[in-house]
Amino acid sequence: MRKATKGALAAAVLSAALVPAASNASVAMAPAPVKDASSQKVVILQSENHVVENADNYNRIKRLSANHEKRAQMQEAARIKKSCGVSVSASDRVILERIVEAEAGGEDHKGKVLVANVVLNRVKSKSFPSTISEVVFAHRGSTYQFSPIHDGRYYTVSVSDDTKKAVNDALDGVDPSQGALYFMERAYADSDNAAWFDRCLTRLFGYHCHEFYK
Repeated sequence: MRKATKGALAAAVLSAALVPAASNASVAMAPAPVKDASSQKVVILQSENHVVENADNYNRIKRLSANHEKRAQMQEAARIKKSCGVSVSASDRVILERIVEAEAGGEDHKGKVLVANVVLNRVKSKSFPSTISEVVFAHRGSTYQFSPIHDGRYYTVSVSDDTKKAVNDALDGVDPSQGALYFMERAYADSDNAAWFDRCLTRLFGYHCHEFYK
C-alpha cells in the first residue's frame, strides 16, 4: 500500500470539512415555517408582451362590465317608465324616497304609496315640472310645494325599509290615488291654504291624516 503524503491528507481533511453531515444538511435546507401566508409576496416575471396582453384584457373586461351595468340601468328605467309612466334615475328614486318619508313617515304602507303617487302624477301632468327632482324642489320665491323642503325635514329623515318598498310599489304601477295632484294634512295646514284647497280643487278622498285633491 502506498503511503499517503501530507498534501493528500490535508486535501482529504479539507474535502470532508466542506461536506456537512446528512442530518445537518437537511436542517440547513428546510424552509422557515410560514405563520401567515398572506404576508408572503409572490412575484411572477412575465415577458413584456404578456404584461401588455393582460392589461388589454383587464381594460376590455372593465369596459364590458361598465356597458353591462349601463344596459341594466337602461332596462330598469324602461321597465319603470312602462309601469308608472315616469322616467326615474337612481337619484330620482332617492329624492322620492326622502320626500315620502318626510311627508308620510308615520303613515302605513298605502299612505306612503299615495304620497309617492302624487309626485309621479305631477311629473306626468303638463301643469307641473317633468322630473321628480323638479317637482319635489319646486318653489315660488320662498314658498315650496312640499313643506319638508321648506322646514328642512327632508334633509334629516332616515328612510325606512317600508318607505323604500312603498316607493318601489308606486314605481311598479301600484296607484290608488285616482289621479290626485295635491294632498294636505288639514290639522297642520295654514288656514288660507286649506281654504284654497277647498275652494279651487276637487276633493277626491281622505286617507288617515291626509286629504287628496285634483
